Amino acid sequence: MKRLSNLLAALVFASLVIFMSCGGGGDDPAPDPLEEVATDLTASAWAQPSTVQTDGGTPDGDWSGFSITFSGSKDGGSYTVSGVPDGFSDVWSNGTWSFGNTSGSVITKTHTGSSESTDMSATVSEGSLSLTFDVDEPTARTNGIAGEWTFVF
Repeated sequence: MKRLSNLLAALVFASLVIFMSCGGGGDDPAPDPLEEVATDLTASAWAQPSTVQTDGGTPDGDWSGFSITFSGSKDGGSYTVSGVPDGFSDVWSNGTWSFGNTSGSVITKTHTGSSESTDMSATVSEGSLSLTFDVDEPTARTNGIAGEWTFVF
């Protein structure tokens, strides 16, 4: 009987050790930052920017009707624009986008029909989007377009 009691105690002890070593399990993996940024970026159209600035101040043209809609996933996608003032298609025209880094703070845009791309510094959160990028002199066909641009929605 004592031998059975010792065997039972050993089984209980072994079972406890096995169950305790299983760990907590269930820890969710860290969210993918690109997935989170892409979800916020593509959630809705970004319309009527609260700020449109260049390094020279407020640009010409009426940007109040400007909107941009991103579609795609963390692997990139396309964007469409509307309400771009006449003469400013070098700043914005429809195209494709992709992330330029692993945190989602850089978005690379390429206008449709162009092989040149532009990196934009991006801050994206639920309900807020800020994009800053440079328009180079060679692509600027209208005076006052070349330089740094910032759009805040």
